[in-house]
Amino acid sequence: MTREEIVAMLDARDPLAAAKGLPTPGEVGWRRGPAGDEGVAALRYGAGTTTGQIADRLLEIAGWGSGVRAVQLVPGPDTAGRPGSWGTEDLLVTAVTRRVLPDVAIRPDWQALGGPACQVAVSFGADEWVIPEDDDADPDRLAAAVGARAVAR
Repeated sequence: MTREEIVAMLDARDPLAAAKGLPTPGEVGWRRGPAGDEGVAALRYGAGTTTGQIADRLLEIAGWGSGVRAVQLVPGPDTAGRPGSWGTEDLLVTAVTRRVLPDVAIRPDWQALGGPACQVAVSFGADEWVIPEDDDADPDRLAAAVGARAVAR
C-alpha cells in the first residue's frame, strides 16, 4: 500500500470498510505477564498522532522485513479533552495495520483497551494478546467466541 492509500483509509474513519475482506484469524496467540520486546515494533495512534504519522510508521515497520514478529498497537495517553483513542479508532488502526503488515502478529494493548475490546479486535485482524498477570480472562473462551482458537505462546 502507498502512504496516500493508508492515510485515505485512516481518514475515512470506517473500521468496517478497512476490515472488509480480511480473513478472521483462526488462532490467537496469547501469553500472561510482560510482553517480550524482541522483534516487536510499537505503533502509536490516537491522541497526539496524525494519520500521516501512523502511515509513515507502518511503512517504516513494513520496510524492516522479517525482523518484525509483532506490532504492539499503543493508543495515545488520555487527556482532559480526549481519551487516548476511541473504540472505532482502535478497530480501524487494527484493520489498517493488518492490511499493511499481513504476515506480522498484531497485538492490541490489553492494558489500555481491556479484554472485550481486544477480543473484538480479532475480527479486525488482531491475532495476539498479552494478558496482564492479574487479569483472570479466559483466552480460550474469548477466542472461541470470535471463531478462533487460543494458542499459548
